[in-house]
Amino acid sequence: MTFARRCLVPMLCLLAVLAYQAPAATQGSTLEISMDELVEDTWSNSVVARGNVEIRFFGEILLADEVIYDRRARKLTARGNITLQEANGKVTRASAMNLHDDLRDAFVAYARRQKVRIDR
Repeated sequence: MTFARRCLVPMLCLLAVLAYQAPAATQGSTLEISMDELVEDTWSNSVVARGNVEIRFFGEILLADEVIYDRRARKLTARGNITLQEANGKVTRASAMNLHDDLRDAFVAYARRQKVRIDR
Protein backbone atom coordinates (compact mmCIF):
# COMPACT_ATOMS: atom_id res chain seq x y z
CA MET A 1 0.00 0.00 0.00
CA THR A 2 1.33 3.42 -0.84
CA PHE A 3 1.69 6.20 1.67
CA ALA A 4 -1.21 8.14 0.12
CA ARG A 5 -3.55 5.14 0.43
CA ARG A 6 -2.53 4.49 4.03
CA CYS A 7 -3.35 8.13 4.94
CA LEU A 8 -6.51 8.31 2.87
CA VAL A 9 -8.40 5.52 4.68
CA PRO A 10 -7.97 6.96 8.21
CA MET A 11 -8.81 10.45 6.94
CA LEU A 12 -12.04 9.21 5.35
CA CYS A 13 -12.96 7.42 8.58
CA LEU A 14 -12.29 10.60 10.57
CA LEU A 15 -14.42 12.67 8.18
CA ALA A 16 -17.25 10.14 8.46
CA VAL A 17 -17.14 10.33 12.27
CA LEU A 18 -17.09 14.14 12.25
CA ALA A 19 -19.97 14.31 9.76
CA TYR A 20 -22.01 11.93 11.91
CA GLN A 21 -21.42 14.01 15.06
CA ALA A 22 -22.03 17.45 13.47
CA PRO A 23 -25.85 17.51 13.88
CA ALA A 24 -25.55 16.99 17.65
CA ALA A 25 -23.30 20.02 17.96
CA THR A 26 -25.77 22.30 16.18
CA GLN A 27 -28.89 20.81 17.75
CA GLY A 28 -30.88 23.42 19.65
CA SER A 29 -29.07 26.34 18.05
CA THR A 30 -32.04 27.63 16.03
CA LEU A 31 -35.69 28.40 16.55
CA GLU A 32 -38.22 25.65 16.00
CA ILE A 33 -41.83 26.56 16.66
CA SER A 34 -45.14 24.79 16.27
CA MET A 35 -48.67 25.79 17.22
CA ASP A 36 -52.26 25.23 16.18
CA GLU A 37 -52.67 28.80 14.90
CA LEU A 38 -50.80 32.10 14.59
CA VAL A 39 -53.16 35.08 14.65
CA GLU A 40 -52.88 38.84 14.55
CA ASP A 41 -55.08 40.32 17.28
CA THR A 42 -55.78 43.88 16.13
CA TRP A 43 -57.93 44.65 19.18
CA SER A 44 -55.05 44.15 21.63
CA ASN A 45 -52.34 45.03 19.07
CA SER A 46 -50.61 41.68 19.50
CA VAL A 47 -49.56 38.54 17.67
CA VAL A 48 -50.69 35.30 19.31
CA ALA A 49 -49.43 31.77 18.85
CA ARG A 50 -52.30 29.70 20.19
CA GLY A 51 -52.88 26.04 20.96
CA ASN A 52 -50.21 23.47 21.80
CA VAL A 53 -47.38 25.96 21.39
CA GLU A 54 -43.93 24.40 21.40
CA ILE A 55 -40.83 26.56 20.99
CA ARG A 56 -37.31 25.16 20.91
CA PHE A 57 -34.58 27.78 21.11
CA PHE A 58 -30.88 27.24 21.91
CA GLY A 59 -31.56 24.12 23.95
CA GLU A 60 -34.61 25.52 25.76
CA ILE A 61 -38.01 23.92 25.24
CA LEU A 62 -41.13 25.96 26.01
CA LEU A 63 -44.58 24.38 26.03
CA ALA A 64 -47.58 26.68 26.53
CA ASP A 65 -51.23 27.18 25.65
CA GLU A 66 -50.46 30.65 24.21
CA VAL A 67 -47.47 32.84 23.47
CA ILE A 68 -48.30 36.53 22.98
CA TYR A 69 -46.16 39.26 21.46
CA ASP A 70 -47.40 42.68 22.62
CA ARG A 71 -46.46 45.18 19.92
CA ARG A 72 -46.80 48.28 22.11
CA ALA A 73 -44.72 46.96 25.01
CA ARG A 74 -42.41 44.85 22.78
CA LYS A 75 -42.80 41.98 25.28
CA LEU A 76 -43.23 38.27 24.71
CA THR A 77 -45.23 36.35 27.30
CA ALA A 78 -46.50 32.80 27.66
CA ARG A 79 -49.85 31.88 29.23
CA GLY A 80 -51.67 28.73 30.19
CA ASN A 81 -50.08 25.45 31.16
CA ILE A 82 -46.43 26.42 30.78
CA THR A 83 -43.44 24.15 31.04
CA LEU A 84 -39.98 25.56 30.38
CA GLN A 85 -37.07 23.16 30.18
CA GLU A 86 -33.78 25.02 30.17
CA ALA A 87 -30.68 23.78 28.36
CA ASN A 88 -29.20 22.58 31.68
CA GLY A 89 -32.26 20.38 32.32
CA LYS A 90 -33.96 22.61 34.91
CA VAL A 91 -37.76 22.52 34.51
CA THR A 92 -40.05 25.40 35.49
CA ARG A 93 -43.84 25.24 35.48
CA ALA A 94 -46.12 28.28 35.63
CA SER A 95 -49.41 29.73 34.39
CA ALA A 96 -47.81 32.98 33.11
CA MET A 97 -44.23 33.82 32.21
CA ASN A 98 -42.35 36.74 30.67
CA LEU A 99 -39.86 35.49 28.09
CA HIS A 100 -36.39 36.87 27.40
CA ASP A 101 -35.54 39.35 24.64
CA ASP A 102 -33.55 36.90 22.51
CA LEU A 103 -36.56 34.61 22.27
CA ARG A 104 -38.79 37.62 21.59
CA ASP A 105 -36.58 38.66 18.68
CA ALA A 106 -36.60 35.13 17.25
CA PHE A 107 -40.41 34.93 17.59
CA VAL A 108 -40.81 38.30 15.83
CA ALA A 109 -38.55 37.12 12.98
CA TYR A 110 -40.62 33.94 12.69
CA ALA A 111 -43.89 35.89 12.60
CA ARG A 112 -42.49 38.18 9.88
CA ARG A 113 -41.57 35.14 7.78
CA GLN A 114 -45.18 34.01 8.16
CA LYS A 115 -46.27 37.39 6.70
CA VAL A 116 -47.70 38.67 9.99
CA ARG A 117 -47.28 42.41 10.40
CA ILE A 118 -45.26 43.13 13.51
CA ASP A 119 -44.57 46.87 13.45
CA ARG A 120 -47.57 49.16 13.58
